[in-house]
Amino acid sequence: MPKLAKPLTELEVRKAKPRERAYMLADGKGLYLSVSPAGLKSWILRFRLPGSRTATPATIGHYPTMSLAEARVRALETARDAKAGIATAGVRKAMRSAIEADIARKDHQVLAEAQAREAQLEAVATRWLAENRGRWQSETFRKARLVVESYFIPRLGAADLRTLQTKDIRPLLLEMSSKVPQLARKARQYMGQIVEHAINEGLRSEDSSLRLARILPKAKLGHMPAITDKEGRLGELMRSIDIYENPVVRAALILLTLTVMRPGVVASARWSEIDLEKAEWAIPGMEPDGITNRMKTGQDFTTPLPRQAVEALKEMHRRSAGEEYVFPPQARQRSSHLSRDALSKAVREMGFKGEHSPHGFRATWRTLGRERLKIEVDVLECQLAHAPKSETEAAYARLKFLDERCRVLQEWANYLDRLREGAEVVPLKKSA
Repeated sequence: MPKLAKPLTELEVRKAKPRERAYMLADGKGLYLSVSPAGLKSWILRFRLPGSRTATPATIGHYPTMSLAEARVRALETARDAKAGIATAGVRKAMRSAIEADIARKDHQVLAEAQAREAQLEAVATRWLAENRGRWQSETFRKARLVVESYFIPRLGAADLRTLQTKDIRPLLLEMSSKVPQLARKARQYMGQIVEHAINEGLRSEDSSLRLARILPKAKLGHMPAITDKEGRLGELMRSIDIYENPVVRAALILLTLTVMRPGVVASARWSEIDLEKAEWAIPGMEPDGITNRMKTGQDFTTPLPRQAVEALKEMHRRSAGEEYVFPPQARQRSSHLSRDALSKAVREMGFKGEHSPHGFRATWRTLGRERLKIEVDVLECQLAHAPKSETEAAYARLKFLDERCRVLQEWANYLDRLREGAEVVPLKKSA
């Protein structure tokens, strides 16, 4: 049981001297005498307002204008009025102070909650994606969004970027490394960039980057798997494509092998870009939104279409004429067109996992096109749509090589036909 305060006497009140700091003398039942450093003596009553859990202080008078006896009476009346909800002068002031303090507390709480939401990994990662969307090629953005939405947000979406530590992200990255090692390395890269974004926004200090460099097990890295030295095996791959049961994926793979465009560009081909009469595919450098790159360089690019590619596209035209995309999405795909992952899945199902990939056709073209077909390096590079070193070189390449690429792409298509048929391949003469 708390010790009750000993009631004050009139003599104690009169003789109370000022000190360096203000102090209070308790009389009991919530009544205090407050003495300021200047010698001002005030009667303070601490009481509870209706619905409040804490005591509220109110000044009910000053000594000697109000004697100790009068202060005790006023204290009882004020406490009674406050309990009944009657607003006397002291109660009104105390109520105003309590309301103002409560509003300030709530405002601070709302602000703190809003700041906490803005600092959550989900919010920061979303802002990071939005900021980089216009800088990245569509496939790069797609992969980053996949990691954020499928891995980061479900596991760490509510994590506070202001206090996130390496140990918080480590379990997820290790789990990804055991299942999707290549994606885990991308996830590590993305997480580092998201944290850097938080630093740039002022959510973290300048020296608070995560230590992610050695967090994943060492892996043997290399180029995209590609068949570049086994023509017989490449012929087997071409035959496997011909008999692949999904006609949409099969046609997309044929277009991929004959034009060596990037898989994401092929999967998202639009009918508005293709002229079957001229046998050309004019690929815009940017997506219709004007923000996202369609070609990696962001520059418009035209590729000739070999006869075999035109035949495959005419077959698709019978299937998807009137639709926006040449290759419509397949079952369970959320995108508006064929997923590039469907191409990778098909190559794996054909038995070429770790040996070849859809992107690998670019390396196959670059290697065998030079070694077997003797195509000039500049022509090979131009067809790969690699970024030229200067604007002058870019303009020159487009003007000089369109007709040349039309010829060598047809040679390439015929060469693949010969491999498909298992015929002996004789190197062609060097291009002029």
